Amino acid sequence: MFRSETQGKKGSALLLLIMATGIFLVLGVIILKMVYNTHATVVASLTREEAFWLAEAGLEKAKVALVHNPNWYTDLPHYPFDDRAWLKEEAVGEKENLGGGWFKIVRERERPFLYAVGCQKKAVVIIKLTFSTAPFKSTKWEEL
Repeated sequence: MFRSETQGKKGSALLLLIMATGIFLVLGVIILKMVYNTHATVVASLTREEAFWLAEAGLEKAKVALVHNPNWYTDLPHYPFDDRAWLKEEAVGEKENLGGGWFKIVRERERPFLYAVGCQKKAVVIIKLTFSTAPFKSTKWEEL
């Protein structure tokens, strides 16, 4: 009788050990996924911030070009206004590499808009500046 009680306890201890190991493995996977998601979010946020500042640098360069030549433009008018796909891919503009990314500035002929496209890895930011000339004055700034 003593023997059967001992064997039953050994089996329950093994079962308890397997359950505890399983719980710790599940907790480890959950924590690993949380850490990975946090890291991915921080990297994406940093990349987007870098793209924003590249676009901002493009706007500053375009402002200088407009002050020196109010008739300066890079492309012919395009419809519809604020076409993001056109600005990123097809618009003719001055493109410059800076750091690990690039920016492109676009001004359509006889339109009071400046566009700056900043790109860093997969992040793309487009900023639109509305202005008046003679003398140059920024009137409205927005991110598309």
